[in-house]
Amino acid sequence: MKWMMVCLLTMGCIGTAVAQPAERSFRYDLALDIDVQGHVSHVALPDGVPTPFVVPLQEAARRWTFKAPVRNGVPVTARTYGRVQLLLVPQDKDHYGMKIDCLSNGPSLTFTHNPSYPPEMVRDRVEGTVTMSAVVQPDGRVTDIQLKDAKLSQHVVVGTHHATEVFARVLRESMRTMLAKPEWVDGKPVATAIVLPMSFGLNGSSDGVANASGSALGP
Repeated sequence: MKWMMVCLLTMGCIGTAVAQPAERSFRYDLALDIDVQGHVSHVALPDGVPTPFVVPLQEAARRWTFKAPVRNGVPVTARTYGRVQLLLVPQDKDHYGMKIDCLSNGPSLTFTHNPSYPPEMVRDRVEGTVTMSAVVQPDGRVTDIQLKDAKLSQHVVVGTHHATEVFARVLRESMRTMLAKPEWVDGKPVATAIVLPMSFGLNGSSDGVANASGSALGP
């Protein structure tokens, strides 16, 4: 679907008493209804969002502006999902600031099986980011899963091509079982081409941890 977010107002700051002494990060998919002017007309939060986060997330999302999709030369309404990072930043021993960033928009994606770090790549200390492309169909199926790009650590003992294919195979297996909520245009679900970067990092240990870096992006 050829429409994208064109303006981000990403920061809100409030003082709130929080018991945790360290910086904390949270990620959520917000369902955003977009009117024909590109304004967010409604924000739906996922279940389980802590009560102190609800109003700041809604207020931040309502400030974002999109370029509405066009059909037959006329702007129409849409629904997309904004992937949001909420960061609690310590200000003093009793108060935190809240920073809210929209990372991307597109269909909502949930892994039912998180990608595992290939044991061979853990053994050879191979790290990096592998980017996959796919299409989220109107019925929520994820199809046409392809390797788009890979940037791996410079010293790859097993060879860059082989390492790339190993990581890509793991991601294909996980993406085939993803749960997806499609975007909507003019009241109907649509197919959306997405790009999904995934980072693989060892965090200085012998155990591999795969982390999603980024989110579904429209074309």
